[in-house]
Formats: sequence, C-alpha cells, structure tokens
Amino acid sequence: MVKGFVFFNECKIPFVIDNYRMELFSDEPILADYCKEYNFKDNYILRGQCFDSGSIAGTATFLVENSMGSTCYLRCYIINMFDRDDEYDTIGVQSPFLDDVFRYQYNLIDMVRKGVNFSVEPKEIYKIPFSMQDRQYALSFLIGYENKLGILEDYDKKGEIKIPLHNKTIQECSDISVVLNRLAMFMTSHSEVPFKRITLYSQGLKAGWFYCPLVSEKAVSGNDGFFYEFDVMKYIPKILNNIAFDFGNKITKSVPLGHLGTLDSMFSPQRYIEQTMAFEYLFDKLEHKKAKDKNCPLKEELKYSFNLFPELLSNTNESVDVISENIKELRRSVAHGYAYYYDFKSDSKAKYYILLLDKLIKKMSLKWIGFSEDEISDFSIW
Repeated sequence: MVKGFVFFNECKIPFVIDNYRMELFSDEPILADYCKEYNFKDNYILRGQCFDSGSIAGTATFLVENSMGSTCYLRCYIINMFDRDDEYDTIGVQSPFLDDVFRYQYNLIDMVRKGVNFSVEPKEIYKIPFSMQDRQYALSFLIGYENKLGILEDYDKKGEIKIPLHNKTIQECSDISVVLNRLAMFMTSHSEVPFKRITLYSQGLKAGWFYCPLVSEKAVSGNDGFFYEFDVMKYIPKILNNIAFDFGNKITKSVPLGHLGTLDSMFSPQRYIEQTMAFEYLFDKLEHKKAKDKNCPLKEELKYSFNLFPELLSNTNESVDVISENIKELRRSVAHGYAYYYDFKSDSKAKYYILLLDKLIKKMSLKWIGFSEDEISDFSIW
C-alpha cells in the first residue's frame, strides 16, 4: 500500500493506493472541490508526493484512467527518488520473459567465455530501431552492471532494455511499456508476461520508478530453452515495429494478441471465440477482397488459409474441408448459443482445433508483419 498526498488548488489531499486504486480522504472542503472538478473524468494527470519507502517522500505523477467521487483508478504512476522533479530521459525495463527472447543466458555464457567483464559497465548486446507515433526510437538490450553506481546498482537484475524518451512524459512511458509487454506476449504466445521492474534514468543515473499493472516483483519465466537458436536481429526488428503501430485498446495495423491465454484459459470457449476473431482480423489484412466477399464465409476463409500453410495439416487424416467445417460449426455453436460449454479440457477434438488455430494465427501474423515463406518456416518459436 502506497501513501501520500496530491496537490490540488495549492492544497494537499491525502491518499492511499491499493491495487492501482487511489482513495482520497480529507475532512477539509478541498476534497469536495476536487470531486466536483474531476468526478467521472477520464485520462488526466495528478501530481503529488509518495511515501513509498519509510518517511522519505518522493515527488509523484499519476495518470488517472477514470475517477468516481474520491476514488481514482490509476493506469500508472511515477515515483521519483527524491523530493524533487528529476528530468528523466530514459526508461529501463527488466523482464524475465524478454530476457529469454533476447537470449540473456546464451549471450552471457558466450561473452564470459570470451573474457568479457560485466562488472565494469553494461554491455549492449542488441540495438534495435523502431518507430512509434511517427517518432524514431532505439531499443538497447544490455547485460552487466554500472560500476560507478556502487551500492546503488541493482545487482538483482539480469538483462535490461533501455529506450531513450522523446516527450519524457508519463503517457510516453505507458505507451512504451504496453508495446514491450505485447512483444513479450507475441514471442512467448502467453498473455501473462509481467515485468519485474521499470526504472527511469536521468543522464545514466536512476531518477525514479514507473509502476503499472504490468509490473510484478513475482515475475518469473522459464522459456529460455525455446530461444536457443532464435535469430534476434532477423525477427525482432520487424515484429517490434509492427506491434508499435498500435498501443491502445483498438488495433488496426498490428498483429492481434487478445486470443492468447494462460494455463487456466488455454482450452476455454471464450478463448476459442477470441481465436476466430483474431483469424478473421488477419484474414481481412491479408486478403481484404476475399474477406469482403459475401460468398466467402468463415469456412472458405479457413480453407484458403490452411492451403497457404499445408504443413499445418500434414499429420492429420482429415481433409482441409472437414477441419474447416468443424471449426466453423464449433464457433457457431458457442457464439450463437446452440450449446453452452464450461471448458474444452475433456474434448480432444476441440483442444486439437485450438492448438491448430494457434499455429495458423502465428503464421498469418508473421505473414502480415512481412516475413517471407522461408522466414516463416524457419521461425522456431512454436
């Protein structure tokens, strides 16, 4: 639980934050004035101070998604290290999932064998340019520690992604965190890929911390083995640039990720519906004229797509016509209420279709991003 106060009309209103819900409280009339101005308001910024660690106050910035009365639902917030507004210029993200994607363990072992000393300064392993909101950014993946910081260095970290900022605003930090989270989702085919920590830097020194629901100190990954032979520079630049096209609730250019599930939701009817929605979105991107043709319903779209990637059905005796028909009928049964399913965990046929759609959607996504048939075939993360 975080405590502090926000500045409003030259006054201070105390608050507590629990699970990104800020509750303001005060016996003074200033709270009523605040509620009158901000009741049911969306997407605004508050400033104040936080006592996140003991009695030392740090200046803070809050991005409020919406508010009702004295309750503010936060999208994210920043706490500076000290009681002043430091001008941060770089965001640093620690993620065990992105460590796997950028092959932290394999790069570390290879470079240690070459005699590289990671205790002197961080070593840049990859530098990847990308575009977001018509601005050019550069993602750097670094391994190692900053010797000059001494005991202030974070010796708990493994790899770290650093991206210099343009606007240097909390909204920009939020947008970048969403893009990196979606990159991890796409690469791991999993919907829960939290960051371990997000740090803000000013001229190479820590200036504060960025907090959002995507951050969890309990973040743990075990996917490094999947990326043993992964060619980072061959795939990540195109994937990152595609994902950075869209970072809001609505996407119109980037690959879909809403169909990805967790271990608990892997074989749920809801996820199956999300998969068919993701498929139709991608089919429209790849075959817009066919998608608009009334004589090309879901079954025909599926048949056309499976024929683009015939290797997906190489291990089954069922024809592409039968499989497409069954996928369509199961979607119709779920979506239109012909049957109600609690889950598909005991239905081997439905489980097979879900796993098959996962592979089809991934291949279609890579095609939409712009990879060639050979590159899609060589993409080893399945």
